[in-house]
Amino acid sequence: MKTKSIGAGLAVMVLALTAACQKPATETSNADAASGDMTLRVVQSSTSVAFFPLFVASEEGYYAKEGLTVEKPVVVGGDSKVAAALAGGAADIGGGVATTAFLLADGKRDPRIVANLVNSYYVDVIVGNQFHQPPAGASLEDKIKALKGARIGIPAPSGGGVALLQFLFSKVGLDVKKDVTLVNLGGSNAGALGALKTDRVNVLVFFQPVSQEVEARKAGSIYISPTRGDIPDMSAQPHGLALSTAGILKKKPEAMAAFVRAIGRAEKLIHDDPAKTRQLFQKYQSSLDPKTVEAMLPVLQKEIPETPVITADGYAKAVKFHQVAGLAKNPPDFATITEQDFITKALAK
Repeated sequence: MKTKSIGAGLAVMVLALTAACQKPATETSNADAASGDMTLRVVQSSTSVAFFPLFVASEEGYYAKEGLTVEKPVVVGGDSKVAAALAGGAADIGGGVATTAFLLADGKRDPRIVANLVNSYYVDVIVGNQFHQPPAGASLEDKIKALKGARIGIPAPSGGGVALLQFLFSKVGLDVKKDVTLVNLGGSNAGALGALKTDRVNVLVFFQPVSQEVEARKAGSIYISPTRGDIPDMSAQPHGLALSTAGILKKKPEAMAAFVRAIGRAEKLIHDDPAKTRQLFQKYQSSLDPKTVEAMLPVLQKEIPETPVITADGYAKAVKFHQVAGLAKNPPDFATITEQDFITKALAK
């Protein structure tokens, strides 16, 4: 199975977008560090569940309580654009996924993970009611094989949906390019749901909460879910991350440490206060109906970590996944990408 095209395409986009950025990271004034600059510019790839902790930290005033000024995150639309914003100095922190970190590494931009936001690969394989499923109790391998010949809706031709398919298909010898028909549906939840209900596709591989919305509307069911534990070697694999670079972290260490503590507060609230979490998530995903929000609550508490710390085992799983999917050529070692456990040290202050 060929997987190089996805990684190559994303690398080209990173180079192009980096060149377009207005201010190279190397031009950031050394006065920032000396003056104790406590202002952070944040971008994020989307408004997916991965970045809910960022929203909570802002809404609950946790940034301000840590002495930070954090501008409203700019939603840039895609992992490569987050990587380009960090590489070009247009942002201090990027809300992205593990793929974003490996894009930065492959571009020799020295990424750093500054907070673990979602400790699970939050993309699900969803089947419509018309899909012929294998018998109850079928093995993971049999469920993957049953996807052969399916029309599969994805958010983008080079995103996390395709990466998950490649990882799964590698287990049973299937080829994403030959054995299924991929249909690019864009990032719209409503568009994905409509395509499934009208049988334009009979399978979706989409980020949450599309899967919960499909089930709430009785249009299909969750078929394979990393968060649910259906893929053992992806268990507790970090995916949603707050990222920066070594250069930015060196220039704004106190601001970055304060950011970590604010995210820690947000993640604690998500685990300790279900009623408040429900209210905040409904505001964050305002288009969702109450049934979908209710279905998401236990999922959020399962996949959002209780602390922003990332583990060596979890990182190793993310590396292996991205290598199989062809999206990580030169992944940094764990001690380097975590800046010698910067997150734990920040939380201890």
